[in-house]
Amino acid sequence: MNAWKRIALAALAFFGVGFAPIAVAAPPPMVTSATPASAYAGTTALDVVVTGSNFDRTAKVQYLVTGTTDTGGIAVTKVVYRSNSQLVTTIAVASTADLSKFDIVVTLSDGRKGKGTTLFMVQAPPTYPANRAWHSFTSNGGSDVAASRLYMYGGAGSDWQAVPADLWYYRAYYDQWTLVSPASATRPGKRQWTGLSCGTGVCVMTGGSNGVGLVNETWVYSEATSAWTQAKCARTSPCPTARQMTTMAFDPQRGNHLLFGGRGSQSSGLNDTWTFDAATLKWTLKAPTLKPAERNRAAALNVPGIGVVMHGGQDYYGRAARCDLFVWNGSNWRSIQFDVNQPHPCLHSHSMAWDGQRLVMTGGYVDTSDTPNPVLWRFTFAAGASSGVWSQASSGTCLLIAGTDATIHPGAKMAYDVPTATRVWFGGEENIDGAAVRYGDTVECQ
Repeated sequence: MNAWKRIALAALAFFGVGFAPIAVAAPPPMVTSATPASAYAGTTALDVVVTGSNFDRTAKVQYLVTGTTDTGGIAVTKVVYRSNSQLVTTIAVASTADLSKFDIVVTLSDGRKGKGTTLFMVQAPPTYPANRAWHSFTSNGGSDVAASRLYMYGGAGSDWQAVPADLWYYRAYYDQWTLVSPASATRPGKRQWTGLSCGTGVCVMTGGSNGVGLVNETWVYSEATSAWTQAKCARTSPCPTARQMTTMAFDPQRGNHLLFGGRGSQSSGLNDTWTFDAATLKWTLKAPTLKPAERNRAAALNVPGIGVVMHGGQDYYGRAARCDLFVWNGSNWRSIQFDVNQPHPCLHSHSMAWDGQRLVMTGGYVDTSDTPNPVLWRFTFAAGASSGVWSQASSGTCLLIAGTDATIHPGAKMAYDVPTATRVWFGGEENIDGAAVRYGDTVECQ
């Protein structure tokens, strides 16, 4: 090999070494936030979105008490990779979990690890609902002390925002509220003015507002499993259009949940009738011969041996509170007659109960200026249940259970506990000095 070839090869070797690629270590994952950032002890299934960077599909996640390697009672049951900047973790928080702040640690299969400090917190569950109005409150129809529960969902809190997506039940015999911790990661969100009805072990909730706009969702809560299931809508299985202030009641004779009307986005108002089968998660649009006039904020409940009775409400434009009374027999509506020349209630946003002998109507407003209704009304059906007579009665003996005072405030909602024959009230609101003040009183009346 001549001299110039030796020099050329040496030069190539030199430059080959000098320009060899340098291996760069992959960056570790970074963890920056968690949504939601807290949970109550005893939360059995909650989806938490963990945000950061440099994630991959092998990511494993731990929640550790800040500054320790202790899981503190939080178990991660599932991790779903959405992108290199987002993971969804399903967690179970033990009832005995540490009431503390938690770090979130993400570990990849190649050993890279990242930690976000104090991104999550476990709190003691509340033992009493927050102040609210525009909530849903209804009985599950339980006929004995062990089975009877009065369910309440959502509403609007004192800051004008929808309260947390919370489901509570009240047991009148024990004078006790309980916050439900759903055993499902999928669950409804914030709601106010939603339709809610309960019976035979399930509650059905549909429509309402999330504080920003109308929600077009139907959810079913199972008492047996404490889990929510969302009904799916399709062209072959349609659902009611988005609406709020709808009227709902459970129909035990037919085993379904009845929905009428409500306030949607169209100016013509709604007077459609739907039934929902909780076993199949399907809605059915009915075609009754008689259709009550469109309305929202009406009241309805089942009267044994008669059917689902609906009263009042107001029209889309809020021109007047309605006074009429109808009964649903499973296929058609029928008007119930009474003497309109005698005192009778014209109400919206009110509550109804059946005390075993008469229809009891209370609360709500007598006009669209939201003048509170001060009267407890009773309706006694005549033989054949095609007509009846209205009468007024006293509220009976009322007792404050918890809250700020012993007043049944305007806008409070009532549900009837059958085994104790008790009307239970919660919440309400008033405008004081131009501001909405919302209440959290629990009042029992017998």
